[in-house]
Amino acid sequence: MIDEMNELLGPLLPLKIHKVDAHGMNLGLNGEGWGFSARSAWRVTRHGVVEIAGGQSEDFLLRMQKLCGLSILSIALQSPRMSGDLAIELTDGWWVEIFSDQPVDPWVMVIPGKTFVGSPSDPRFLA
Repeated sequence: MIDEMNELLGPLLPLKIHKVDAHGMNLGLNGEGWGFSARSAWRVTRHGVVEIAGGQSEDFLLRMQKLCGLSILSIALQSPRMSGDLAIELTDGWWVEIFSDQPVDPWVMVIPGKTFVGSPSDPRFLA
């Protein structure tokens, strides 16, 4: 699925982030004509350092606003052992990493003409 996502995303990149929603373990990134949401564990890193983790602190929503104005550059596997976990590369060395934890809480990415839904119970995600 990651290969298909990259193939379809390629012509659309970079995707600028206009809005960030984060409430506990829920995460939403949105831009013009696209959206991403996750209802599982996630973290934001920059240059290999964890900057923000879902629900980590009272000010994490304020800290997440740093992502507004950045752009998605690529989508990669977060882990070779769990191919449903995404790592989203952003500008300026930022990454958003998603950790699938429950089959009923998938991540969703919507782009023009296509919706991707990731779930750890999907056989395509077994490496």
